[in-house]
Amino acid sequence: MGDKPPPPERSRILGIGELLWDLFPHGPRLGGAPFNVVTNLRRLGHPAAFVSAVGDDELGRAAVAAADALDVDATFIAVSPDLPTGTVEVIPDPVEGHRFVIGSPAAYESIGDGEALIARIADWRPDALVYGTLAQRFAGVSELTGQVCLGVAPEHRLYDVNLRDGTWSPGLVLDLLPLATIVKGNSDEARVLGELLGCDPDAATLGRRLAERYGIEALCVTYGPDGAALWADGTLAEVDGIRVDMVDTVGAGDAFAAGLLHEMLVGRRPAEALAFANRLGALVASRPGALPPWSTGEIG
Repeated sequence: MGDKPPPPERSRILGIGELLWDLFPHGPRLGGAPFNVVTNLRRLGHPAAFVSAVGDDELGRAAVAAADALDVDATFIAVSPDLPTGTVEVIPDPVEGHRFVIGSPAAYESIGDGEALIARIADWRPDALVYGTLAQRFAGVSELTGQVCLGVAPEHRLYDVNLRDGTWSPGLVLDLLPLATIVKGNSDEARVLGELLGCDPDAATLGRRLAERYGIEALCVTYGPDGAALWADGTLAEVDGIRVDMVDTVGAGDAFAAGLLHEMLVGRRPAEALAFANRLGALVASRPGALPPWSTGEIG
């Protein structure tokens, strides 16, 4: 599957961050928010590669095999001899949806081996970069991400904020914002950003503040079943939520982010990009696991 040539008209996507197993009560599923975004972009036809690390263990070998089966280039996935493959215990919660217990230390915390890795990434020539917050709290990961943004300089850089309790700090988030051209978060994360930047958390106000301070080109805020808003090019687009028989919200936001970036990369107008992302996120929420199978014909 990895030998299939990518469609030449699509942008090359690089993700940096956690590659791990979500441990559901019914069994493990491959995940990690930036990896989910990148995998969905691969399904949308983009050549995709992921930078991470796994342990020299059964879960690590299974993760690399799964990435290959998903046609995500595993060239930049290192094997750590000393740290285990990352895991997250997913605990269903009837009120909050899910709670997450993130295992640490984990192999992905150690990614980043300096100039040699940067040179290999530059040779791969990514057009777009995807990163989140969880793995960036480790110095080697954040340094690598900054080097890719500034040295390799992909034209498009999506920061999917994705804050998890106990795994972020205000300073870290503020350090990650200037690297991005597109920022995406949910309503809770928008409130955090508004507090950090001293402005209201609505998409239009927050988008303008991010543009003024960091040169951000677009901001998307999702509201779960109540839809989403996208501030881009000085204008605001909004979309209502799509009612589905919700099975699992894990990965729905990642699929939304992938749909949004895909549409922006192929030149869709903000309202069209937002609507497509909304449909893809709803589709994934209607199926179990972070990376359920889907086809482009089902998005509509």
